[in-house]
Amino acid sequence: MDTIDSNQLAEDYGWLFGGVAVVAYVAVAVIFLVAYVRIIQKAGYSGWWVLVGLVPILNVVMFLVFAFSRWPVLRERDALRAGGVYPR
Repeated sequence: MDTIDSNQLAEDYGWLFGGVAVVAYVAVAVIFLVAYVRIIQKAGYSGWWVLVGLVPILNVVMFLVFAFSRWPVLRERDALRAGGVYPR
């Protein structure tokens, strides 16, 4: 009976394990990207603002701006509750 050498297994199928890991990483990244875009859109901003997250320093600044500014969706809600027209 032949024994399976772990080094030989890694040499023969290492590319497969690495490829599966890359595919899994890309799938998770796409799922999170779509979720981030949806959250930003629900706040009333353009989904393109998610790209700011890729720029160092600017991503922290924009996170704080989004956190502490008045969201467009809340301004619209307040205008509708007041019976006015939402200014676009």
